[in-house]
Parts: sequence; structure tokens; C-alpha cells
Amino acid sequence: MLHVVYRSHGGENAKGRPAWYSKQVALLSFLRAARGAEHADLVFLNDGPIPQERLTLMREHGRVSAITGGSNRASYLAALRLAVRSDWADDDVVLFAEDDYLWRPDALTSLVATAATARAEYFAPYGVGTHDDIEGRVPQWRRPRTSRGEDSLPADVVRWVPHESTTSTFAVRVGALRQDHRLLVLCCFSGGDFDHTSLLAVQGIPRFRLRDLVSHHRGASSNPAVRLARAAYLTTVRGAVDVASLRTPSRRRRLAAADPAVCTHMEDGWLAPAPAGRPRYWEDLAAQTLRWAAEREPSALA
Repeated sequence: MLHVVYRSHGGENAKGRPAWYSKQVALLSFLRAARGAEHADLVFLNDGPIPQERLTLMREHGRVSAITGGSNRASYLAALRLAVRSDWADDDVVLFAEDDYLWRPDALTSLVATAATARAEYFAPYGVGTHDDIEGRVPQWRRPRTSRGEDSLPADVVRWVPHESTTSTFAVRVGALRQDHRLLVLCCFSGGDFDHTSLLAVQGIPRFRLRDLVSHHRGASSNPAVRLARAAYLTTVRGAVDVASLRTPSRRRRLAAADPAVCTHMEDGWLAPAPAGRPRYWEDLAAQTLRWAAEREPSALA
């Protein structure tokens, strides 16, 4: 069975966004994709107040749980706890979804189909071409197709292939999540892009080189004592993450990513590659989503 924890926040941040971006479009595209996944269990984890039009849609399509996290990390940790402490079966799959992604209508059906047949424990719907091997530490055979220079696949053909990493929008088998929970929590306190660190760690790939352990971003404080304490803290946590990443082969997880991506992060510079021959694919999908909503969910556009 597929469970979804859809993390949402009512506010916005300063990230550059394409002209067709909105969290309402993101939610509508996700609900459209969820209609194709039979018996999907939806939980909307809301950090703080949510605009009424979105909240109404959430209540109509799933369960709503409100938290006061105050940060991306806090709500992510709350989502992990919700799944780990649930009564969901170990063989079930849980998808953690962020509220600024645009989803293809076939995204969840494709995920469910590959989870039923693939040997992987983790799944990246954001797909290949988004987090390729930028650090040069993944063996050639494990790099995605785009890193090997192969042609892009057309939109109607989706393969799930071995991949390096992804964002905080990912799916995982519930049993594997319960076993990996402590490691995922530890990675959250390592600074920077903890999602990238986490997906490397569960695959048995240490993230931090020696220079990363001793050289850090200075942070906001100009107090020398605070900076020293922060540096010591990051060195300790990052060292612990690297040690924990040295898993035995039987504990190393596998990550499969959609090729081409079945969703995209709606942020300038981080859009998933468009399918072959369709450069405006994501922009067109956003418009298509609004047309679909006008027919199926007219109250959402009121």
C-alpha cells in the first residue's frame, strides 16, 4: 500500500520561482496524480496556518495533521516520526512530498508499479538529471543515464534506474525507514543539504571528506566562541555521519530514480529536465493542471 505524508507550509520563501509556480498548482497536481493510485492513504502535515482554499482540498482528500515546527528540518523530522510510529506494514511504501513540486498525472501509479517489482528500498520521483554525481564519488556503473551521455527518453516512457541522491521528496519502504530512522535523524543535524547527505548515507556512501570535517560555513554569528562551538559541533556530527555510513553490504540501501522525472521542484535552476522534444513540458503541465481542476475541482479555483 502507498502512504503519503505531504508536508506543507502556508508561507513562501525567497527562492526564485517560474512564472507558473504556486502551491495551489502543486497541490492540485498532486491530487490529480493521487487519483490514479488506487487506495493511496494521504496525510497532510501542515506546519502552521494554511490558506483556506488549500486546507479545504486537503480535508476532502485525506487526513490533516497540524504541527508547529517552524523550519523545514523540524517538519521533515515530524514526517519521519509520523511514519515510523504508524501502524503501517513494513512492506508498505511511504512517499514524503514537499509542497512546491509539480506532479505528472502518472507519477504515483509509476511509483507504485516500480515499488512492486524493483529491489530498491528508496525511490526518487524527482528523477535523474537533478542530483547527478556532482561530487565525483559514485562509481561509473551507478551513475544515471544522463551522466553517461545517453539520449533522453520520451515523456511516455519512464524507467526507474539506480541513482545517487535526491531531495526531501522521496519514497521508501516503511520497514527500511524504521531501520534507518536514527541515521536519517543524525544526518539532519550535519548542516547544509541534509537530504543529499541522508540518501548517500543509507546507500553506504560517506558524504564528508576531511576538509568538510574541519572547514565549515561560518554561520550567522560573529562571536568567536559561538563560531568555535559551531565548528566543533559540525565536525563531531559529520564525523559520526561518515562512520554510520560505513554500512555492511547487507545494510546498504538502493535508490531508484524515475527517468525521466515524474515530478519537478518548482524552483529556478532546479527544474527537472523536460522529456525529449518537449522543452515547455512543465509549464504546459501546470496549465493543464489548472484546466483539469476547473473541470474536476472548481471550488479550488474560486
